[in-house]
Amino acid sequence: MGQRLSRLVSGFGNLGRDAKLLLLSNTIGSIAWGNYSCWQLYLKHAGYGGTGVGTYSLIQGLSMTMLAVPSGIAADRVRRKRLAALGSIMAAASTLVVLWSTSMVALISSALVAGISWAISGPSWNSLFAETVQESGMEAGYGLNAFLSSVFMAIGSAAGWIPEVFVSRLGLTYFESYRLFLLLPVALQLISVVPLVAVRESFVPSGQAHPLKLSVGRIAVKFAVANALVGFGAGLSIPLMGYYLSVKFGVESGPIGTLFALSSILGAPSYLAGAPLASRIGVVKGVVIPQAISIPLLILIPFSPSFAVVGALWIPRTMLMNMVNPLISAFTMRLTPEEERGNVSAITQIAWNLPNSVSQQIGGATMDRVLDAPILLTSGIYMVYVSAFYFLFRREERMN
Repeated sequence: MGQRLSRLVSGFGNLGRDAKLLLLSNTIGSIAWGNYSCWQLYLKHAGYGGTGVGTYSLIQGLSMTMLAVPSGIAADRVRRKRLAALGSIMAAASTLVVLWSTSMVALISSALVAGISWAISGPSWNSLFAETVQESGMEAGYGLNAFLSSVFMAIGSAAGWIPEVFVSRLGLTYFESYRLFLLLPVALQLISVVPLVAVRESFVPSGQAHPLKLSVGRIAVKFAVANALVGFGAGLSIPLMGYYLSVKFGVESGPIGTLFALSSILGAPSYLAGAPLASRIGVVKGVVIPQAISIPLLILIPFSPSFAVVGALWIPRTMLMNMVNPLISAFTMRLTPEEERGNVSAITQIAWNLPNSVSQQIGGATMDRVLDAPILLTSGIYMVYVSAFYFLFRREERMN
C-alpha cells in the first residue's frame, strides 16, 4: 500500500497544470455526488416509491440519449471545457427544480435538465482529460482520477449524518432535512466550474465533423455492446440501493451514507491496482477477473439477515466491480484517435445510460412488488456481461 501511495504522489506530481485543474474540479464534484446518497430518500419522503424513483432515471436517460451524439460531435468541434462547465451548471439547476417543488411536473423537468447536463459534460470532460494525461500515461491518469473521486465521494457520502442531525437537533422532518441538505451539492457543483474554466486546451477543433473510421467504428460498437449489457444489469438494482436498504432495513441517510462512504474510501486504493494488474495479465483479464469475483457477493445480498451483513458484502463487491473502470476508460481512449474521442465517448455513454435508465424504471417497479428480485436479475446479467467482454476484446488487446 505504501508503494502505491508513493506512486500516487509521484504520478500527481508528473501531471501538468491543466490535468491538476481538471482533477480539482472533479474532486469538488465528487463531494457533491457523494451528497446525493440521500437523493432517493428525499424522493421517498416526498411520497414517491420505487416506480417514481425509476421514472426519474428513465426520463433523465432518455433526454441524455437524445443529445449525447450531438454533444459528442460538439466536443470534437468546439472548446470542450465550455461544454463541461455548462454541464455542471445545468446539473445544479436540475436539483434546484426539485427542491423548489416535488410535483410530478417538477420531477420530470428536473430529470430532463439532468439528462441534458450529463449529455453535455460527459464526452467533453472525458476527451479533455484524455488530452491532458496522454503524455503522462492514460492508465495512471484515469486511475488517479478514480482514486481521488472515490475518496472525495466518500467524504460527501459521510455527510449523510448531517440530515440526521437536522432531525434530532432542529426538530425537522426527514423531508425538510433532506431538502435543506441538498443545497450543499448544488453549491459544490457550481464551485467545481471555477477550476474548469481555467484549463488551457491544447486541442484545436477544426470546426468540421470527422467521420468515424471503420476500425474505430468497430471498436465503438464493441464497447457499446459491453456497456449496454452492464448498464442494463446495473440499473435494475445498483442505483436503487439506497432506496432498497431504506425499505428493507428501515435505515435513513446516516447509516446508508456511512456504508457508501466506507465503500468509496476503502475502494479508492483498488483503483491504483488496475494499471499494475493490467501490465501483468493484460487489460482484458484485468477487467474480467475482478468483476467475475464480485458477482457471488452480490447474489448473497438478498439473503442477508441484517444491514451490517449487507455492508460486509457490498463493500468488497463494489471494490471489485469498480476498480477496473479506469482501465476500461483508458482502453477506450487509447483505441480512439484524438479527434474522434468526443464522438466515441458519446456513443459508449449512450450505450450505457439508455439501458441503465430503462432498467432503473423496471427495477424500481419490481422492487415495489418483489423487493429482492432486481438484485438477483442484476447478478445474472453481470455474468453474461463478463463473458461478453472477454470474447469481444481478447483479440483487440493482442492487436494493439
